[in-house]
Amino acid sequence: MGPGRPLDARDHTVNGFDTMNDGHARIGPAKLSAVIFLAALLFCGCSLPKIIILHDPLTAQEHNNLGEIYESQGKPDLAAQQYREALAKDDKYVPSLLLLGDLSYRTKNYSEAESVYKKAIRLQPENGDIYNNLCWVYLDQHVGIEKAEDLIKTAIQVTPGHRAYYVDTQGVILLRLGRLAESIAALKEAVALLPNDNTAYLAESYLHLAEAYRAAGDTEHAAEAEAFAEKYRAQK
Repeated sequence: MGPGRPLDARDHTVNGFDTMNDGHARIGPAKLSAVIFLAALLFCGCSLPKIIILHDPLTAQEHNNLGEIYESQGKPDLAAQQYREALAKDDKYVPSLLLLGDLSYRTKNYSEAESVYKKAIRLQPENGDIYNNLCWVYLDQHVGIEKAEDLIKTAIQVTPGHRAYYVDTQGVILLRLGRLAESIAALKEAVALLPNDNTAYLAESYLHLAEAYRAAGDTEHAAEAEAFAEKYRAQK
């Protein structure tokens, strides 16, 4: 579906033209009146009136849905525009905040990602995933690591069911802070808790663990962690 609403199956007009019966376009009454009016204006030398669209007919959810379609088509700029349009309609529409935050993070628009994640946290303070995602905005930029440490503690507290994913993030934060023993402990917990069928996350967590071991000078365990990372990466 393109950027607009699909026609209702019961609607037999397209842009004011009647397409009933033989499939040929006929001008409907409303369209015919408009044509006569415009012809009269042209005949008397009048300029055409400027048409200004004052109302966006789409809802926040419909803009959001279009954004997801554009993302699936590999069109991030158009997707982001639709998420922003959704938020212009309803600035508290959390699905668009989260999707825009994720998309902005992936496209390295970190300032927008930070802004929308913070707003999403204010609206859904019980959602630990948002705190976790905001941590990675800081980690990728190598800034605000102390803030990230506080955020991930909150994530673990409010959404304990996702602890396996959050302690991986916590391990990377501790690594950036130079607290290597704590980092290794957190990352070992992450790989122990992550489901065996979640191979992508396991591969990533083992790479983080290998990085922490190397930073600590433990090349033997670093090599072991890298081997596990390669094993799980091959299973993707």
